[in-house]
Amino acid sequence: MNIKFGSMALALSLGAFMSSPSHAHYNDSDGETLYTLSNAANNSVYAYRLDTWGNVLSSKQFSTGGKGTGVGLGNQGALALSEDQRYLFAVNAGSNEVSVFKVNNGSLVLLDHIVERGVTPVSVAVNDDLVYVVNSGDDSIFGYKFDRRSGKLRSLNNSYKQLGATGTGAAQISFDKDGDTLVVTEKAIDKITSFELNWNGIPVNSFTINSSGKTPFGFAFGRGGKFFVSEAQGGAANGATASSYQLKRDGQMELISGAVAVGQTAACWLATTPNGRMAFTTDTPASSISSFAIDRTGKLSLLNTQAAVASKPTDLAMSNDGSLLYSLNTGDHTISIFGIERNGNLENITTINSIPAGATGLIVIQDRDYDYR
Repeated sequence: MNIKFGSMALALSLGAFMSSPSHAHYNDSDGETLYTLSNAANNSVYAYRLDTWGNVLSSKQFSTGGKGTGVGLGNQGALALSEDQRYLFAVNAGSNEVSVFKVNNGSLVLLDHIVERGVTPVSVAVNDDLVYVVNSGDDSIFGYKFDRRSGKLRSLNNSYKQLGATGTGAAQISFDKDGDTLVVTEKAIDKITSFELNWNGIPVNSFTINSSGKTPFGFAFGRGGKFFVSEAQGGAANGATASSYQLKRDGQMELISGAVAVGQTAACWLATTPNGRMAFTTDTPASSISSFAIDRTGKLSLLNTQAAVASKPTDLAMSNDGSLLYSLNTGDHTISIFGIERNGNLENITTINSIPAGATGLIVIQDRDYDYR
């Protein structure tokens, strides 16, 4: 089995990898830093620097300047990175704020935290100089312009838009790859809404469709405007599903493959590999992670209903090269690091302990030119 860590490929036999996961080696010159959000009363981003062997070198926390809620947000995307990975954005659901950090070789420098118009921001999305949040408290979205020179956010006039219903249970907001459309999942009413943006980044049209499966939750974009959604199906035992959609140029959406059975309970979070060929869902009550294949048309097919076991996993993050999957686990307050095999199986590499109990969101950044000695 050939598994790639960072930019360096390591040839490992399957037997050796499984029997000695602690010896799986990262790139000799590049480590990684994992970030998660505490969502505590004094909200902080926790950073875990890993050495080339996956061991934690340091654990630090950086105040957002805002407040969390201390309880689960029912969300995906509490943290977001700029495309160049130089800026990290975080929601403060308890104080209705968004925070901006400069990423400085694993450490964070708080640049701004600003009140937004909506209530209870749960998910944040970034594209170039546009930043949008979705608010579960008043079922809205709100946008900012980001100034890279100052690191400051400026409220974007006319960006505040309602989702079209109350009590939507907004879970996630994300830009499409082109940055001209926003997509929002509304888990409480089984809807997905898209917002077409004009050249100023202002929503000008919105479209809403019925979710193929109940309780649409986390999602991720793949290639060619395709996106993939996990569906908790109201928590029905072994009822979890996932679906794929095509986002059209005008912002409308159409179903590609609908409600593909996971074989587990409550698929809530979803991540795709950078090459767009696989997707993974966390099935939280079932304490498992499932894997799917994605064909060229965007059709989903189940690979493994239990690709890995984790203790009530929630958020997922993917390494830049698609070789590693990170899972935030609320059952035992850990982060699991898995190697991704071609058949969709996951091999446990290591586990990071003592994660904040209310943590939400998960981001990984590959560090460069850093001497761990």
